[in-house]
Amino acid sequence: MEVEIISREIIRSGAFQRDQHQKSFHLSLLDIYIHGIEVYTPIILFYSTNKNQSNNNENTISSLKLSLSETLARFPMLAGRIKGNFVHYCSSNNGALFVEASVKASMADFLRNPSPEFLAKLLPFPDLYSTEPLETAVQVAVQVNFFSCGTGIAMGFSFLHKIIDGTTMSAFIKSWAALEKLACGSYEASSSLFPAKEISANNNDLVFPKSPFLEAQPKHCSIKRFVFDAMAVSNLKVRAKSQIVSNPTSVEAVTCFIWKHAMKAASTFKSLDKKEVIGNGEKGSCVDTKSGSLLVHTLNMRRRIQPPLSEYDVGNIFWTSRAYYEASNTNINLGDLETILRQSFLEITNDFIPKATGDDGFETILSSLHQLHESYAKASESYAFSSWCNMGLNRVNFGWDKPIWIAIGTKANESPVNMILLMDRASGEGIEAWITLDDKTMNLLENDYEFLEFASPNPSITLD
Repeated sequence: MEVEIISREIIRSGAFQRDQHQKSFHLSLLDIYIHGIEVYTPIILFYSTNKNQSNNNENTISSLKLSLSETLARFPMLAGRIKGNFVHYCSSNNGALFVEASVKASMADFLRNPSPEFLAKLLPFPDLYSTEPLETAVQVAVQVNFFSCGTGIAMGFSFLHKIIDGTTMSAFIKSWAALEKLACGSYEASSSLFPAKEISANNNDLVFPKSPFLEAQPKHCSIKRFVFDAMAVSNLKVRAKSQIVSNPTSVEAVTCFIWKHAMKAASTFKSLDKKEVIGNGEKGSCVDTKSGSLLVHTLNMRRRIQPPLSEYDVGNIFWTSRAYYEASNTNINLGDLETILRQSFLEITNDFIPKATGDDGFETILSSLHQLHESYAKASESYAFSSWCNMGLNRVNFGWDKPIWIAIGTKANESPVNMILLMDRASGEGIEAWITLDDKTMNLLENDYEFLEFASPNPSITLD
């Protein structure tokens, strides 16, 4: 399917006309260390429209530009540019990128068999990694895609991850759509709770560590979408119960289920690979001194901090939990994994956050980074989970009712391997999981009948 770019324009914040003074904020310690400094977070919201929409594209674009300008006024730091450890806004070259595009296809035809490979074309920045220097990179970009004959609109967003985490992304989109009377997005909460300090030469390597599996991109990997409907999620929550955790959440149950079967697929692949290596007489190359499986899960700290922060507080206000499974067998009890996962969450809430927001915050964060480095070095495999569930993205209404589908648009050859993203289904019932694995491991997962008992691979999306 062909996507034609009609126009590209920088939309300036409505606040610029009212306030000509240069302003800036110092980045928080988390923003300085968090991974994804020059990575764009992609998300696409699909809307079904009536056939008369094709006659109103010009009015739609005009209205969206105006409301985007006003939304940037509420989040002025997201209209700015980042230089060094500061974000500067209210200068003449700042703003958000707005792209209008035409898709030479019917939305209904596309959604019958949605192609992950095509989705990146619906984004203003199809590439995951920014090609611009950080000091000139746009933080917020949107591409409004009109499908042919007024059959639908897809809003493709690219958010620079430097100070925009998933919650900030959600808050910005919801504010733009609703234009509610909200207070300006605040950045002061993040920078005051996690102030940056001078970093010694000995700590120069303490950037937010990536798993070796995340850094070493295989030549061939796949990103696939699996849907867990409401019944599947309910059954998994029952299976994940244990004497210690009697109330698994939907996200926890689906996370543990995917972790279990990803470990199973990885173990099968390693066993087959080892036999192949031995068969070729290369016994030494199959020695593995690492063991166990590591799961890191991003946690929004806003609701865990006391007193809680607002979702409209801007910044990377999240941290990662570490759950480690040592057993070598693949006959894993879901309840055991749930217990390990819940404990890792509680450690962030009860131990890390009070210390990270206290007088010893700087040292606590550096210590946590050291521990994460050590965990990656110890584990033979690692998985990174992130959840966009319960953010309200499935209720975002730009005037065309709620989205009929929410997708990501990362190219398979750019998506970090062993990365799993969870999000609410557009219907509000169930969870969609976007999983990236190397091709051989993905093939084993896709043919795991126990996995497919709960996970439906890439089902069609209806316009009703």
